[in-house]
Amino acid sequence: MQNKTKINRLELISTHFVKELRAIFSDKGALLILIGAMLIYSVVYSIGYFNEVIINQKVGVVDLDHSEMSRKYIRMLDATKDLEITHQPNSLMEAENLFMHNTIEGVVLIPKDFQSDILKGMPANVAVYADASYFLKYKTTYMAASLINSYFGAGVGITKYMLEGKSFDQAKIASDPLPVYYNILYNPASGYASYIMPGIILVIIQQTLLIGIGILGGSFSESKASPFILPENLRYKEIIPYLTGKAGAYLLVSLINVVYGSVLVHHWFSYPDKTSVFNIFMLLFPFVVAVTFLGIVISTLFKHRESAIVFMVFLSPIALFLSGLSWPISSIPAWLVSLSKVMPSTTVIPAYLRLRTMGVSFADLRYDVVFMYIQAAIYVCLTIAYFYARVYFGRRKKVVKAA
Repeated sequence: MQNKTKINRLELISTHFVKELRAIFSDKGALLILIGAMLIYSVVYSIGYFNEVIINQKVGVVDLDHSEMSRKYIRMLDATKDLEITHQPNSLMEAENLFMHNTIEGVVLIPKDFQSDILKGMPANVAVYADASYFLKYKTTYMAASLINSYFGAGVGITKYMLEGKSFDQAKIASDPLPVYYNILYNPASGYASYIMPGIILVIIQQTLLIGIGILGGSFSESKASPFILPENLRYKEIIPYLTGKAGAYLLVSLINVVYGSVLVHHWFSYPDKTSVFNIFMLLFPFVVAVTFLGIVISTLFKHRESAIVFMVFLSPIALFLSGLSWPISSIPAWLVSLSKVMPSTTVIPAYLRLRTMGVSFADLRYDVVFMYIQAAIYVCLTIAYFYARVYFGRRKKVVKAA
């Protein structure tokens, strides 16, 4: 009898698994979201950020000194990979006009008496006008000018000390007695794509899964059909097999997305990778389970598929902003961080970046993994409780009508 019951449950699981897969692949909208969106978004975003860093940003230099040193400074500035001097306006007003018309993206002003002040041993100032409304452009202009200022200043200092009779090595040490050496960890090129895309891929996996489940849930609610195939008096026994089969179908789709986004796309675009594929799947398994059952729970709220699309798309920017990618979690209010834990991406993205980019061991992520398993268990329990309540109140309603 026990073997027969076990076989029946396995049959129910497989039946609902196949049924849900058929629903996914027969619904073009859900299929486009669940699989097509992942295939398209991850590659398009990666191509958009392919250059990693901003190079040859167009700037204008206003040279009011017209001296040998000012021309040398301009040549050094133009030699950097970050900036390209495309214009040399005659006045700051002309440069401002070029900037306002987006002809240039920054302005460097070399003041009058630039060379004279340097030769007199007086400080010479170079003004940099950078677009702080666009931080990446601002950083590129400012950092390039700061770098050239340092090199140019060091060259002036070395020349001065050598004229005083010091050797080149002595002059070099005297001009920079406390040299600064720095190493950029985990992202040596300071590439924007290497920083943003690994986390974005996880957000795409989460949101496409939530939207796809919501669409199918809304469509099923519109049909007003029953998700069960057993008679009403046996539906309590069908709840677990039904949810197992349904979740299994979405986990299979998620596996395709995880392999594509976290393995193939990651490899194609050479994002930082300091762990094994096994560790990646060990970390992402509780994540996709939690997302799947969160999606099933939320999908029960939708009576129409359009409602699912609107609500889930509304959640997408929230999931991104609270993930710690666009703004450090340490700078977000504590209550908002706690609230953001509802979304599985909030926990998995920092853990994933530590594992994949920083190369920490999987054991160091045990608290994050345990938290995601607890999170998944909560969503599983909520889903089971909902369907038990649905079966209970459905039977009670029919009994009342019969009476």
